[in-house]
Amino acid sequence: MKTKMKSNQIYSLLKTYSIILILFFTIFSIAVGQLLHENNKKIALQSIQNASGRIEFLVNKNQEKLEEVAVSLTSTPEQITNIHQYFELSYADYLSEVLDTNYRTDSYYYLPKAIESLYYNESSLLAASISLTNYPDIYYSQTGNLMGEKVKQLPITDAIRFSTILMNRNTLQPIGSLHMDFEKENFNQILTNQNTNYTVQTFIFSNTNQLIYEGSNNKNNTTLSTKLVDQMAVDSKIDLKNLEKEYYITESLTKNAHQIYTLIPRREIVISTLKSTFGLFLFSLLFDIILLLILFNLFKKYVVQVEDILISINQVADGDSGNRINTQDKKAETKQIAEGINDMLDSMQRYIKDIYELELKQKDADMRALQSQINPHFLYNTLEYIRMSAISEGADELADVVFHFGTLLRNNISHEKIVTVENELKFCEKYIYLYQMRYPDQFAYLFKVCDDVKEVMIPKFAIQPLVENYFAHGIDFTKIENAISVKAYQENGKTKIVIIDNGVGIPKSQMEQINHSFKETELFKPGSVGIMNVYTRMKLYFGESFKMEIKETAGGGTTIIMEF
Repeated sequence: MKTKMKSNQIYSLLKTYSIILILFFTIFSIAVGQLLHENNKKIALQSIQNASGRIEFLVNKNQEKLEEVAVSLTSTPEQITNIHQYFELSYADYLSEVLDTNYRTDSYYYLPKAIESLYYNESSLLAASISLTNYPDIYYSQTGNLMGEKVKQLPITDAIRFSTILMNRNTLQPIGSLHMDFEKENFNQILTNQNTNYTVQTFIFSNTNQLIYEGSNNKNNTTLSTKLVDQMAVDSKIDLKNLEKEYYITESLTKNAHQIYTLIPRREIVISTLKSTFGLFLFSLLFDIILLLILFNLFKKYVVQVEDILISINQVADGDSGNRINTQDKKAETKQIAEGINDMLDSMQRYIKDIYELELKQKDADMRALQSQINPHFLYNTLEYIRMSAISEGADELADVVFHFGTLLRNNISHEKIVTVENELKFCEKYIYLYQMRYPDQFAYLFKVCDDVKEVMIPKFAIQPLVENYFAHGIDFTKIENAISVKAYQENGKTKIVIIDNGVGIPKSQMEQINHSFKETELFKPGSVGIMNVYTRMKLYFGESFKMEIKETAGGGTTIIMEF
């Protein structure tokens, strides 16, 4: 059949490759985008979990401080009496009563002074207040007035207010409430210190469902406080299912029933992922365009030269044996190829002339003899030339394939009948390598040879057919976790070679029949000729010491054990 290739066919092929390349990078960009989204989501969840945990710790700390103060203010009956006197008496009468009590009992307790000391122990405290049951006035102290005064109602504050009940320790009855206002800066600092570009929002609701803090690391952010406050007022809880449609949320409940909600908008993560993916997509597209321009420019100057070579070859195929390729307009590799083909044609013409000069009665035999004289090294040299050309073009992977393929060919036609275990496994590894180049993401392999068995001699091709069986019948190309391993080691003075794969396996009935054939030396059923060939050759070489068994691999697949 005559082969002709026009320049438009080459360009058509390039167009096909271009489409495949663009599709590949598009799918790659989408896959990377998905990975980026999952990574961004993970970072977001870590941020809100970290912020929520630290804020919960700070809330518990402030609440514990409040509880300690409440206990210290009402630890004795005298202190409770003193607090009631502060609310019942005028300031002058209260002061007189405090001094009189100190004179009579040597016990001095002055409520404003006790409150004042709190500010020296807690730098973030902004205000403290006490309200007693059945008393209209409220004691209120703040940083501008540490001693405090009686007011009719608590002023509105921007601080975070924590409250607790004041108890009479003798009767275990509540007598009022203690309130302490802490500055927001510590809480705000936790949010601004989050190492993220996403908007982190936190809302803290008291045990009475009141919003006592709302904060964000984004000053321009519009918070959800109104929506959450209204929902909390109606339901006493937040509907997380509805909110999770727009936000990633963590919820935590403190020891004193404070509810903490920390959120990051899902929309920001999606936008961040799209920005990153879009940049990657543009980069991939630009890379495609540059690569295609390079390819078209590179192929353009080779098309005419390749066409001329093909035309000359076709003319020779049509009977013009004297035709030769013009090497004057050829460059680099194409010139070397043209010269090589011309030399080959010259050699062929000389061989033909010699054949016609032979006696007629020996014509057929002599022709076959001449044909057999073609040195196989020509094939190896040609493969080596292709490999070097691939290296010069930067196609290292193609060069490796050609190298391994040439090694396999040399091994196949070599005349030795026995080889070392190490060399046999090296041959198998090159065989598997060529399969892996065809299916780069479909399987993995492992070869392990212990030092004490590397030089053990075995019949050539004693392992390769078993490995080839895996690729012919056992591998499942519908999955990507295919694996095969070959191990050689000594155990109890014997050499063991174990081949394990996780492929489709062998039906149990067939496996039993094969193992039975090992013992009875029967002929194998169709499909097991390769295994029988290996068993017979190893048995002849090692004698009765050789044992072979096939088992099912745990989890699926086949395990072959040879021992001698």
